[in-house]
Amino acid sequence: MKKNAVLLASFCLVMSLFLSSCALARKDDTTVEKKEKKKLEFFHGKIESAKIFEELIQEFEKENPDIDIENVYVPYGSTVLKTRIARGDIPDIFVTYPIEYDYILRVNKGYLLDLTNEEFVKNIQPEIQNRYLVNGRMYGVALSQNAVGVLYNKDIFTELKLKIPRTWDEFIQIMETIRKAGKQPLLMANKDPIQISVFNLNLVANEFDSQYWDKVNKEDVDIRNDKRWIEVSEKMLQVLPYVQPDSFRADSDQIKKAFANGEGAMYVMGTWALPDIEAFNPNLNYGIFPFPATNDPETNHVLGGVDAGFAISADTPYPEEAKRFLAFLVQTENAQKFSDYEGSISAVKGVQMKKQEVKLLDKLVKQERVVNWPNHYWLGGTAAEDEFRKYSQQFFIDRNVSAYLENLERMFASYRQGR
Repeated sequence: MKKNAVLLASFCLVMSLFLSSCALARKDDTTVEKKEKKKLEFFHGKIESAKIFEELIQEFEKENPDIDIENVYVPYGSTVLKTRIARGDIPDIFVTYPIEYDYILRVNKGYLLDLTNEEFVKNIQPEIQNRYLVNGRMYGVALSQNAVGVLYNKDIFTELKLKIPRTWDEFIQIMETIRKAGKQPLLMANKDPIQISVFNLNLVANEFDSQYWDKVNKEDVDIRNDKRWIEVSEKMLQVLPYVQPDSFRADSDQIKKAFANGEGAMYVMGTWALPDIEAFNPNLNYGIFPFPATNDPETNHVLGGVDAGFAISADTPYPEEAKRFLAFLVQTENAQKFSDYEGSISAVKGVQMKKQEVKLLDKLVKQERVVNWPNHYWLGGTAAEDEFRKYSQQFFIDRNVSAYLENLERMFASYRQGR
């Protein structure tokens, strides 16, 4: 009996120690789990792509349970990012565009992590990825390119027996035909300066190459008396009689919805707007044709550049985890999901354009008949871009070519002086 009592006591002691050790182990596991969960902020202004990013983040987190990605997106992301960087509040991962002044400035100040030798960079088409080169090094990675074209309502074009215009004069003539038929030729969101600049920069980009902007950044240029600038500005004004009467009270969401509902025949916009338009009307019968900026179809180029491209903060506490996330985004299968959702032209090798509406633009981009956003070359970066938008909106209101060009000449001079 005594022996049994001793054995029982011993067994109870062993079980007690075992259960205690299990509890401690569970506590330790929880502590380790909490300690090893690394949080990264993924910051961008691509509101229209927030949903697909969230889906990709959830997939990534399933494969990487030790990492938590916070999907932070805000309107005017580039402007907000500039403010955050100025106050030292830099997100771990954020959208960045190659070539542009802000990107080069951040590289030179040591704000961005060097990604040159990362294996996932090799998955990007070199002619696109190489735009991130600064002094032989890369500090960003491209996922997609955007492209601007003219969205058009196929039903209206069919009804009026219209062909896709290939020249500027044909574009104006088609708008005149549509107006005479009692329909709205062109929709514009002139309440939003960004929307105005998307239209205007098509004309600017097709007239002035990167060498011209190098000159503008280095020396005084006579913009006010330049025949090319005058012609481009006059073209901008040519379209206004064909725009809906309330254009200066309409923002981009209203116009996307109006186009989706068949209230206008055409809308000049980039591929990034397609998810919103299709959400308003999944059955919309539409297409996109290249913007006919000149009267020579062979010299017309598609305006576009890297759209979803990412950098990592040099000060992130989790650089390896951040690189793991970028490597995941640019995997071919994930890049394909992004392209299918957004209609963007992928920068990733092996991704196919499946959205029929974008095929015409995609074809020209593949032929390298594409011009980069002019504002990416400007000194002043985001600040100069914001100014250009403001002056463009004012120009659409007062329609004074001389005043517009004088404002632009003064703007470029101010950024030269502030270098």
